[in-house]
Amino acid sequence: MTNPSIPQAARNTISILGKVAAHVPDLIVYGDFSQNVPSIETFDGVLLFIDISGFTALTEKYSTNTNLANGADQLTQTLNRYVGEIVEEVMVFGGDILNFAGDAMLALWKANRQHINDIIFLVLKCSLRIQQEYGVRDTEVGLELRVKIGISAGHVTKVVVGNNRQQYFLVIGRAVDEVRLAQNLAKAGEIILSPNGWELCHRNLIEIQKIPNERAVKVKYLKISPQEFDEEKFFNRCVEHLADNHICDGSEILRRASVLAPNVELEKSLRKFITRNILKKIDDDQPLEYLSELRPVTMVFVNLQFDETADTFHLSKAVQDANLYLTEIFRPFRGKINKVFMFDKGCTFLCLFGLPGDKQANESAHALDCAHKIHNFCSASLMKVKLVSVGVTSGPVFCGVVGHRLRHEYTVIGRKVNLAARIMVYYPGVVTCDAVTYSESKLPHYFFQEVPSTQMKGILDPGTIYKFLGITEKMAMFKAYLTKERSELYPLLGRKKETDIFEDLVENFKHSRQSHILMYEGHLGYGKSQLLCEIAYLGQTAGHKVVAIELTKINLSQNFFTIRTLMAMFLGIDVCKSYDARQHVLLNRIRGVIHDSDFCLLNSLFYVKFPASEVISNMDAQMRNAQLEKILVKILKKASEKEIIIFVIDDAHFIDSTSWDFLHMLLDCVPIFLVISLSPFEQRRQLLCSTAAQLLANTTNTYCRLKELTPAVVVQKACQDLGVVSIARELETFLIQRSHGNPFFCEELLHNLHLSKVLQYHILEDYEETEDGWDNLFTSALLKSQGSRSDEDGESDQYICTIKQNVKLHNIMLPPTLKGIALAELDNISPSEQMVVKCAAIIGVTFSTELLLHILPEWTKVKMNQTLATLVELNIFECFSERKTQETTTKWDIFSRDLYNFSFIASASKTDLSEIIASQIRREEAVMHCKHMNFCTPLLKETAYELWLNSQKRALHLKCASYLESDAHQCKYCGERNFIAFHRSAVDELLGKIDEREVIDEPEDTLSEVASQLVCTTLSIIGPDDNGTLSAAFTSEELSESKVPDTIPKSSEEQSFNIISKRPLWMQSSSASMVTSLFKKTDFPMQTSRKGTVATLDYTRTQLNVQEMFRTEDAERAFLVRLDEIIRVLDSGKDNVNNLGSCYCEEIVESVIVPLSQHCMALDNYVRSFYYLLECAAAYVNLSNNYMAFTYLNTAESLLKSLHPKQKIISQFEISVLYSLKGEVSYNMGQIHLAKKMERKALALLNRSFPLTTIGAFFMSMVETSKHLAHLKKQTSWQLANGRDKKLAHLFQQGRCLSVLWQAFSLDPAANSKKFSRLAALMTVNCAEESQDEAQIISSYMEFSLCCQLIGWHQEWMKYEEMAIKRSSHLRIVGGELFILAKVAASLAYMKLCLGNLALACQLGFRAHEICELTQKSKLNCSVLFDLFSALFLRARLAESAEVLSWLEKLSFQDDNIIGKACFISGCMDLMLYASVSYKPFAYCLDFIISNSANCILLSQNAIMLSLYSSIAIWYARLNLWEDFKEPFEQARRMARRTSTSLSANYGFCKFVECQTLLFQTCIGWRTDRVRELRNKIAKNLEQALEQCSTSPVYYPRVFHLKAYVQLMLGNDEQSGMFLDMATQSCYENYLERSWLIISQMWWFTGKTAMEDEWVKTAPDFPVWKEGMSNEELKVYEGCRYLLKMPELDIDQSFKDINSQDLLV
Repeated sequence: MTNPSIPQAARNTISILGKVAAHVPDLIVYGDFSQNVPSIETFDGVLLFIDISGFTALTEKYSTNTNLANGADQLTQTLNRYVGEIVEEVMVFGGDILNFAGDAMLALWKANRQHINDIIFLVLKCSLRIQQEYGVRDTEVGLELRVKIGISAGHVTKVVVGNNRQQYFLVIGRAVDEVRLAQNLAKAGEIILSPNGWELCHRNLIEIQKIPNERAVKVKYLKISPQEFDEEKFFNRCVEHLADNHICDGSEILRRASVLAPNVELEKSLRKFITRNILKKIDDDQPLEYLSELRPVTMVFVNLQFDETADTFHLSKAVQDANLYLTEIFRPFRGKINKVFMFDKGCTFLCLFGLPGDKQANESAHALDCAHKIHNFCSASLMKVKLVSVGVTSGPVFCGVVGHRLRHEYTVIGRKVNLAARIMVYYPGVVTCDAVTYSESKLPHYFFQEVPSTQMKGILDPGTIYKFLGITEKMAMFKAYLTKERSELYPLLGRKKETDIFEDLVENFKHSRQSHILMYEGHLGYGKSQLLCEIAYLGQTAGHKVVAIELTKINLSQNFFTIRTLMAMFLGIDVCKSYDARQHVLLNRIRGVIHDSDFCLLNSLFYVKFPASEVISNMDAQMRNAQLEKILVKILKKASEKEIIIFVIDDAHFIDSTSWDFLHMLLDCVPIFLVISLSPFEQRRQLLCSTAAQLLANTTNTYCRLKELTPAVVVQKACQDLGVVSIARELETFLIQRSHGNPFFCEELLHNLHLSKVLQYHILEDYEETEDGWDNLFTSALLKSQGSRSDEDGESDQYICTIKQNVKLHNIMLPPTLKGIALAELDNISPSEQMVVKCAAIIGVTFSTELLLHILPEWTKVKMNQTLATLVELNIFECFSERKTQETTTKWDIFSRDLYNFSFIASASKTDLSEIIASQIRREEAVMHCKHMNFCTPLLKETAYELWLNSQKRALHLKCASYLESDAHQCKYCGERNFIAFHRSAVDELLGKIDEREVIDEPEDTLSEVASQLVCTTLSIIGPDDNGTLSAAFTSEELSESKVPDTIPKSSEEQSFNIISKRPLWMQSSSASMVTSLFKKTDFPMQTSRKGTVATLDYTRTQLNVQEMFRTEDAERAFLVRLDEIIRVLDSGKDNVNNLGSCYCEEIVESVIVPLSQHCMALDNYVRSFYYLLECAAAYVNLSNNYMAFTYLNTAESLLKSLHPKQKIISQFEISVLYSLKGEVSYNMGQIHLAKKMERKALALLNRSFPLTTIGAFFMSMVETSKHLAHLKKQTSWQLANGRDKKLAHLFQQGRCLSVLWQAFSLDPAANSKKFSRLAALMTVNCAEESQDEAQIISSYMEFSLCCQLIGWHQEWMKYEEMAIKRSSHLRIVGGELFILAKVAASLAYMKLCLGNLALACQLGFRAHEICELTQKSKLNCSVLFDLFSALFLRARLAESAEVLSWLEKLSFQDDNIIGKACFISGCMDLMLYASVSYKPFAYCLDFIISNSANCILLSQNAIMLSLYSSIAIWYARLNLWEDFKEPFEQARRMARRTSTSLSANYGFCKFVECQTLLFQTCIGWRTDRVRELRNKIAKNLEQALEQCSTSPVYYPRVFHLKAYVQLMLGNDEQSGMFLDMATQSCYENYLERSWLIISQMWWFTGKTAMEDEWVKTAPDFPVWKEGMSNEELKVYEGCRYLLKMPELDIDQSFKDINSQDLLV
């Protein structure tokens, strides 16, 4: 093994021959190769057996230690540092290391008989030195390595066996037996000399201790003195004696074989003794450390015990024959013989399956099958062999090169190796295996027999041991039951859609009576077996005849096995144990169905003994087979007339070809519903037979591809498997990221964590839901649901699962089962392809091809592209953009009746060589144009990553990080800035010079004299208001409440307010829950009353204000004209415009920023890692993926906490960024209180004060107003001093914090919140103006305008809107500034939509859409389109709104924008509910909502989900489907508790109130006990809805409409009419609501005859919108509105005690 302490120059002096010779002993290097094998050579010598105890425990420790980043690397270094020193000591004393047997080694001193006493003395000196220097060695993981030694001397025989390609040697004889016995007698630290060695040595020079009942002796020390013993003469004499050992007498060369001159013939002979895996590394000149790893393999120990009469000839002949047979039988499965040695008076073969380059799927099954065949062969065919024992185990062991750089061997070490050897010894004469091998073989249980447990030396807990009985067809007769068992306690999760498909198809099958095939295809571990078990259960509970079987690979070679088993189970003879029983059951089932003369045809099929008939005896074999098929068809046809027959076949790709032929014919003749599961072709690598391909290609079949589980279901499954109600957040992240939605992977990861003892369980005590808890943003709902379910089960304790302290989950290695799966795929590709995969694994799941070329060692781009094309064909890699396209096209259609994706059919047709070449060229061309690629199977990436040694990883990570840093920014179409503006500038000193960092506390800002003068000026300007108070913003009473001004830390450093490719935060959730109306004047607030009607004066004024706002100002007209000009310029030619293109920030995040954070973490560069984690979080916030932002913020926070408090390497600026981003994510998730708390923390860290009290807000408001006036009047020069970019970073970050703060305060209904909201918005403006960044200034004006709109400051609202529009006229038509123009247009359209100025909203919306379309800003475009749809829809322009909806559908599915898709579904539901037009059917919409109910991104969009769930509930309520109504209504109710007052949230809340109203109408009719409760809830919610509509008056008509309906149901016709009039008056351009109001008025008050509810009559078969339909065509459905009906009850008698005034606002 290469010793790191030896210089590279010295290593380079070793020739290829020297490297080959390092793997074999001198006994072979200098041997005679002219003899034929088997060859025999006998000589005298001394043997030294060194056994190192502690290696097995050390291997286990390194493989399970969660605090070690790379166990294999450190284990390799520990082993070889220790073993290498011992080997070097042996070589110094002239010894020849014969072999390494795991944690032991055998050395030989070959000598003449007359000199053997001197050599024994030399070996004793060597042994004593080893014990003295290396007898005990402490390791860094707290374990001791200790040595025990055995020595023997005498005759030794070398036997060489093998063939011309591979050879092995072993030594036999009395000396070999004695040295093993001596070592067995030794304890740690002892040296035992064998009886023969004691007889032959210098007894007078050795002090010994006799061992009771043994002839061997324990050596204590050597009795020599310098006066009596000349050590130099002794060694010279020994050198002469050991001339045949070819030891070196020089001091510079330790082993002569390492410096042999090139010799082709010798090298060719020596290579036969080395396995192919090692030779590849030597030939490629790769360090042998590359072969060292903790790897899951299967060990097979074969022991041959010989008769006492067997001599050397017999033994060598038997070993040779056994070797040849083992080599031949292993070859198809890539098994290898690793060692051949004498053990316990017998010969033992150590064989391995799954070595590097040899891993295959089903290796455990292959190993067992080979073991059984070897046992049979050796027992029957070998000479003088009396007993054959085989032990088989599977599991992770250390596989690697152990020893010294001049003498080493490839070996395996670990507990599983020891266990295999032990069960071979303790269960003689049979083939035995451990429980892991039994499980992983996937073989039926009837091939095994559990054996009694026994105490085994050195094995504490062997687990269950099984005797393998062999794979025989007779034993497998009729036994193919499903291995998965259904349990009510562990229901199937995440597969409801798949089971619904089955139930729907069975219903259709009942009527059609046409055979049908339902195929489920899914990758390994996706739960196909459990799904088919559930399907079998569903079929049986429905009363159908279900026959379910599960096949294995061995069934593929068993003729007619599938049909034989299906028929046996169908007829009920599978449980019969005798011929007579089977025959009796058969007679009862088939008598009368087939002719008696045909009974005998069933003899060979079912192993019965019906007498042969004359008719059948006269038939030839072909005729008998044809007749047999006819009678089987007849039996099934007769049965199908009485019941539905369902055949369920798991792993149907293992159906034999004869059974496929029969199935094809059977399905044509008999109506049978066939359900099968298949593995994808790329996984099984096996083409189906032509009949199967033809049968499955039928277009009438149904094909369903299983998808991975959603993150929420993964967490739910983890809780189910662990038996807990909740798991720790870090465990959630670990499972979601590493299981990749695969349920089997999740199970294995949990099992591995359990074995590693890192899980802790605690009793859940008095859990209370935390409304504003950061940790509960995404998981509290799951905990609550799990807890409620457990409550139903009883009063037993509930548990939660956490992780032990100081456990680093990212250091947990992959479970052996998962690693084995990936290694099997990795080992089946070429070395060059493996290198590409391993290098890509360093980069990440998504990687840049340019970076890959950068780190590949001396590769050309052509070679890389060719290799990548091959890997794409093998489904290992895929193009990032193609993956997005595929996800978009197949996201919602998980099943299809077209087998468009059946890869085995396509593969079968590619036989033309020219087509194959052309296909390869096309793939290479596609790869050349693909900038980013990703792993198809992330598991393969993790496995390939673990194959690198730690030193190699660090070097490659550093190379990747250096390369990627220049690309770590937004895409060029977004300005190529940091995702956190000026982030790099703010922390550049820390990133560049981490060790030289000095923490400098900036002095706090103080109020200057100029600022004081500005305050005085402001006070004089403001003056008293009409009421005589100090200002319009603060009353004297409010000032008196605050006695002391606030003192809050002021400004520090950090973060950014970047231009983002989506609607700004203030547009997403831009409004607040306020008591007063939006449209009040500053000094005339609109008064409301709970007891009466709205005050007439205030209501009139509100209406006047609204009408005033509908005027299109000159600035807005000019802005529209400018937008038209811009669109014409863009449309005329993009060449005239710079920086136009589609945003690809998401690709940059996944392929650059995320990998950079991982590279820096791997390099222990925590400063850079924290930097990029924050960049990841900010990027995902901009991409509207709050869950991923949440994940990376948690990772950053964990990293921050892991640092020592004194280790201040993270700047205060970046900590403020962390809190700011947490605040923004909290705000997006509806956690308003938490958002304010986080943003205040961030501002405090930035040394920017924000008041806590109204008096503080008052004084700060004056200061900020003065600053703002100074900016506007340009009284002060606000030039930034030195460190401009760093100052800008702070200003941008402060602006971002304040932006979130004003929005959060705007949602707070507290009386003083408006003041804080306006102050924060004003401070945002000042930050932007101080930055002198035009884009930020315009954005801040728009925000301030919106803030003023929300608090009713009409004059300032219009003023700042106009200022933003005018200022935007100076922007150029270039990327970043053009984007600001699009945002301004989108913002204005949104605001006009809120106000109800729908015509202007449509004009602005169309123009904003055109700019987004031309500049390819798709994410902003989705927001614009949804707002545009809403405006058009409310204007009753249904044709245009449906067309806009089609644009939104195309765009959102093309970009896989889940929020855009949700908006699209919401629009589809609105068309059906309020326009009676179907764009997508209700089932489609419902399927989307159910499929994405736990989508982490949508969970963050509370308003959208509230609208969707409310829409579903309204649908069910209108159709009186109250059982279906419950679930969506409950979901909406939960979301309504945390809703904001944005436009979409208000709309969703109005829908929710409509649900309650419909429920109230029903309860009046038949649930009078709930009327009072519901009345109170509706009253409260209607009041809240009216208050919220102050920010979006476009929905006033809907609220008044609902209030009118409630009053009508309570019998208050007058109040109802008043509210109906108010709704009509507030409609303005809301023609959709106006048309509904007209119908309601006719129905309630003016209708002479009862109206028919056209909506209920038509639903769900509404007319479908088709492209090109006009408004006139859709106008015929205008009257098809849902009628708000009166309950059929005498209200006067039932509700006399209800005061209708309670419902008034």
